[in-house]
Amino acid sequence: MGETEDSHLSDGYHHRDLKPVLIAAARRLIEAEGHDRLSLREVARQAGVSAMAPYRHVENREALLAELAAEGFRELGAALKTATEQGVDPRSRSLAQAQAYVGFACANPGLFRLMVGPLNPAQKQRIAADAEAAHAMGAGPDIDPDLGRARWALVHGLSMLIIDGRLAIAPGDTVPAIVTRTVAALWPVAGTAHPA
Repeated sequence: MGETEDSHLSDGYHHRDLKPVLIAAARRLIEAEGHDRLSLREVARQAGVSAMAPYRHVENREALLAELAAEGFRELGAALKTATEQGVDPRSRSLAQAQAYVGFACANPGLFRLMVGPLNPAQKQRIAADAEAAHAMGAGPDIDPDLGRARWALVHGLSMLIIDGRLAIAPGDTVPAIVTRTVAALWPVAGTAHPA
């Protein structure tokens, strides 16, 4: 009886809900080891399925990485949207968005590196809509495009410095406090957008 139940569960994975299981397994692996070393064989092993099972749900390793990057951009976009809604003026929205961006990178360093790393043309095409939507959440009608680009460059660079361990964080200091001071240094005057 137990064997029948196990094989039924395995068949269910193959036919219905294996793709989210594969994505979750791949995500755990890239957080532990980075995306450069990811293999579908190891993803299958982590998911508890045969080595060939993933190919019924994703074309190849590159397609799975694109799925992961798209998922990451959807999550980042949702975090930026929530942050935008918390702000009451351009400056507070800017700070909330910066905290959300850096916070996402720090919570998901392997995924973040995949999202912002080099992708092949097919991968770029697969993630384009999700990436564009996430980036749109970081912009707004009350933000000058040049200032928005400068803020993005700043929080992106800050994120990379932190997740790569290149930014010394003093005892008692925190990442959110560093983000707050960094945003204040870029936008020292409250209340208005950068003049056009």
